Amino acid sequence: MKVIEITETIDALADYANSQEVIILTQNGEVIAALTPLKFDQNIDNIPGDLREMIEEKQSRKKTELETTFYQLVEQWRRETRGVSSTEQLSMHSAYQQIIGMGSDVIPMLLRELERNSGRWFWALKSITREDPVTPEQQGNTKEMIESWLNWGRKKGYIASLNQLYK
Repeated sequence: MKVIEITETIDALADYANSQEVIILTQNGEVIAALTPLKFDQNIDNIPGDLREMIEEKQSRKKTELETTFYQLVEQWRRETRGVSSTEQLSMHSAYQQIIGMGSDVIPMLLRELERNSGRWFWALKSITREDPVTPEQQGNTKEMIESWLNWGRKKGYIASLNQLYK
């Protein structure tokens, strides 16, 4: 664990948190917050107002940048794969692969896309999560496959994240 002084700038702290977890402690060693990539957990209310606002603003900017990139890639993928029916071709498209490369931070957005626009996000979700909640009986039934992934997202807490993200 690396110990850093709070005198470091909030931007540096938030940037550091984009690559690994940062835990903020009181002088007594009590955890008051934990910064994780694009997430802010724990007792944010215990952080003094100005510091809390700066952290929230920086995290919000990072989230907005991620969302912008994600939706640009989704639009590129849709535009460049119109008329393509092969799941393999759709999934191997460079924009789709870049979305997978964005990692677990895009899971809430993928689930939202699945819920709103159906789409072919099963491969991406399986690649990122290394899970597949779809049963063999549901294979081929898109509606049931979507519902399985949405249920999975609710159980894992991604749907709650989604609702907070898009209020």
